[in-house]
Amino acid sequence: MPNDGFSYVKTKKRRTRNFETNKKTLVTAGSDSGEGKFNNEAAIRRILLAKKEVETSDFYSSVLRKLNEGLNQLDFLDVKEIVCYGLGHFVECVGARYQFGLLLSLKDHFSSHVSIFDPIFYNSEINILRELGFEVITVNEEGKRRASPDAVTLIYLPHCPKQLTNNFLWSNWGPELRNCIIFSNSFSRIIESQPKRILKANAEYILNISPYTEELGVDNSFRYKDIFNDIAIHIFPQKKLNSVSQVFWNLCDEPEYSADETEFITNKFISALKVEN
Repeated sequence: MPNDGFSYVKTKKRRTRNFETNKKTLVTAGSDSGEGKFNNEAAIRRILLAKKEVETSDFYSSVLRKLNEGLNQLDFLDVKEIVCYGLGHFVECVGARYQFGLLLSLKDHFSSHVSIFDPIFYNSEINILRELGFEVITVNEEGKRRASPDAVTLIYLPHCPKQLTNNFLWSNWGPELRNCIIFSNSFSRIIESQPKRILKANAEYILNISPYTEELGVDNSFRYKDIFNDIAIHIFPQKKLNSVSQVFWNLCDEPEYSADETEFITNKFISALKVEN
């Protein structure tokens, strides 16, 4: 894979943030110092080239085909809102740049409003996002965003920790999940690859909703196989949700994760880091 003068992180698959390692990253995040310095015009050119490569690929055709299949099952025509978490440094990391290219392509295809957040974004990256028409979320929601009850929201979590997906499911726990499409690591692979005790502790909502989920696999035919591997589109058809009792929805305690098992950057960690610095 070409590196364009940037360092390439091979994959973000099952990414776990190492907090000690990320202290330096978070100190420079939201600033223009250190690693965040680059030419915006050149960066945007590279991003748009990645977008073009994605949207002319068979992989992208597969994504659109599966999304349209999901929308048909949900009886919707399009995606009004896209929310993206955990994209990473899309200028420096080639993998994140192609994942961003896919996001840009979906934004244009559906004419969607897109909100995006990653606590490690540099100010220069935030400026690029705003220049390209994105709304940058200003607080760390930890994935706990309520989706619109009136339209389809696509949640794009490219190789993000399962706990972010779990948090989003908790925030939208109920029949309104029918309005959500989650484009993330495959639920079935998460469940197959983890012991049940781990799932109960770190992905209980993924585990509980899986019997009522329609997982639409995407053909991983992109030329760089580790950028979009193991991701799938997940929908929650009305017919399946109608079979669920109210008792099922009532079991909805907010997820809590032990400090040594937390896979994402929490508000608590950021607050502690600010005090330390």
